[in-house]
Amino acid sequence: MDEDPARHLAGIGPARAASYAAAGLETRRQLLFHLPVRYRIRRAPTALEDMQAGVSAALVGQVVRTSVRRRGRRSTVSLKLACEGGGEVTALVFNRPYLAKGLRGERVWLGGKLDDERERFLVADYERLTETGPALPGHGLLPVYRLPVGVPPRVHRKVLAAVLGMVDVPDWRQVEAGEPDLDAALRDLHVPVSLERASAARQRLARDEAYALSLEVALRRRHHHGHAGVALALDASAHARLLSGLPHVPTAAQARCIDDVRADLAAPSGRPMARLLQGDVGSGKTQVALYALLAAAMNGRQGALMAPTEILANQHATTLRALLGRAHRAGLFPREPAVAVITGSGGAAERRAAREALATGAAALAVGTHGLQSKSVTFRDLAVTVVDEQHRFGVRQRVRLRGKGAASHLLVMTATPIPRTLALTAYGELDVSVIDELPPGRAPRRTSLVPRAEHDALWDDLRRAVADGERGYIVCPSITGSRPTSSGGLGGGGSGGGALGGEDGEPDEAEQHSVEQTERAVRRRLGASVRVAAVHGRLDPVRQREVLEAFRAGAVDVLVATVLIEVGLDVPEATFVVVPDPSRFGLATLHQIRGRVGRGERPGRCFLLGPLKAGPARARAQALVASDDGFVLAEQDLALRGPGELLGTRQSGIAGFCILDPVRDVVLLAETRAAALSAARPLSDEAVRRLRRRAFPVMDLRGENLLAGG
Repeated sequence: MDEDPARHLAGIGPARAASYAAAGLETRRQLLFHLPVRYRIRRAPTALEDMQAGVSAALVGQVVRTSVRRRGRRSTVSLKLACEGGGEVTALVFNRPYLAKGLRGERVWLGGKLDDERERFLVADYERLTETGPALPGHGLLPVYRLPVGVPPRVHRKVLAAVLGMVDVPDWRQVEAGEPDLDAALRDLHVPVSLERASAARQRLARDEAYALSLEVALRRRHHHGHAGVALALDASAHARLLSGLPHVPTAAQARCIDDVRADLAAPSGRPMARLLQGDVGSGKTQVALYALLAAAMNGRQGALMAPTEILANQHATTLRALLGRAHRAGLFPREPAVAVITGSGGAAERRAAREALATGAAALAVGTHGLQSKSVTFRDLAVTVVDEQHRFGVRQRVRLRGKGAASHLLVMTATPIPRTLALTAYGELDVSVIDELPPGRAPRRTSLVPRAEHDALWDDLRRAVADGERGYIVCPSITGSRPTSSGGLGGGGSGGGALGGEDGEPDEAEQHSVEQTERAVRRRLGASVRVAAVHGRLDPVRQREVLEAFRAGAVDVLVATVLIEVGLDVPEATFVVVPDPSRFGLATLHQIRGRVGRGERPGRCFLLGPLKAGPARARAQALVASDDGFVLAEQDLALRGPGELLGTRQSGIAGFCILDPVRDVVLLAETRAAALSAARPLSDEAVRRLRRRAFPVMDLRGENLLAGG
């Protein structure tokens, strides 16, 4: 059945065959494994005269006339329906203007309610019933698929019925007690008799997909660990000297992670390290990375650290140079190792000199941004690769940088904790270390959602805080205006002027959350005595460094910025951060922004300015107010955003899920992982791939060619 082409089925002509093929649906097996995403319950039709106003019901009839009325982006389609069983009624469908033409003359099933006057039927759901016969063939559960462009839902259901009538699907494994076999599960999903049986079938297929995903992880682990690396010997004396050279005494959690790294680097098996180091904002991940880089230098080899922004790269370079100077004076190195910096802002001669130093081995360590993994950068002997804020880089970028050394050791770090389900799948080839405590002396942080009525009081409070020696950030979503907004910005109804208005105090709606507009408003709000500066990505890199150094040194009180400062800016004296439009940021980004404050002895305060409409933006803000734990927020972020956004191939290198729900099925993923890794261990790569295809044959459907269908 695997190779039976779908194009030979009734209802699939050349055009539809091409649509199916574009979505990766070319065989009957692929059609069978293209599973429903949900179900609609179709009620049996009721006679028009028996309906009650406001009570959910269904009608079947012929659409004899249609019209559409538009008001801006909204529309109302009116359908004149001649009801089977007698009578006519006007049915209204909202915001689907294409149905005015698409349903004209069709026999349809409509679900909805009669309005209070019993004059109009308000449609919540619809289905074309072009064939004559019963309105509800079989039963009232209707599977809903994501369908290729150009394939109507009713056509697809007919195609599936034809496939199910032709084949029996043999099972690939022993069926566990209480679960359906594969053939029964597929039938219960495509032609559901009850929600209970469809749910049991979904669980069966979800287990198969979890197993297949774990086999994919097994292949990736084999690829990462399949090349012999060079052990970096670190005896007790060298280990103690390395620890003494670090900026701070490690916490218990840092020490545990350093021990993991040390064991990886010196593994007698020669298997190179492939480790994910995750810890909350400010937990001290960089200290663990410094240990790994110093270990490379102590062994006479090279290390590289790739960061997502120049700010973070330059900060790492400054830290490394100070650390290496101190280590040299303490006798760890006979001469101070050199650090080469490769970023976009360096001049051509500077970049050329840095590349030459790395190629010849004159520089022991490299720090840079994306340019580090370019073809023009070569290393004499790269042994340790560190990727900071790894979620900012794609898999291929990490692999390219690591590949510049002969199976170099890899440490990737993130301050955005990885939910357990992603650690099992998208990052499953990496061993995981977790820093689950903050260094001592860190002050607490408090997050508040500030309603519009309290904005004036907030800015009065911040003016007093700055006068008392505090410093802080205002973080904006854009450099210049990009869209209108209904939020109150930095404003309020008081004497400070409207919203983020221009010189006359009137708000410029298109710009009130941009850096340019916000900087002017902050100066007006806080007064001439407060030193305000702005920084963003379009600013000249030299000017960026000048502004940031002025803020670090205390020459600037309030820094207005974009998310450029989200990572890499460590100013312990900063105590407050204001986010004028939190709806424009994701939960992980908001948590990173909040992490810029509370890094010293004074408590940190994060203010999210309202109002926020009900929905995802408010849910994110409420989650941030409720918890300062990045691990808790990571799980909530996954639940709010869904796995589709978090598991794109650009970031993870793994296919999206077909029926598995990684939030709901995380226990299932954990259960199947050990069995899949064990099964893969004695098999060749090709045998693992064959087993993966048998377990779940359609992991690679081209999702970009699928639309939500009915």
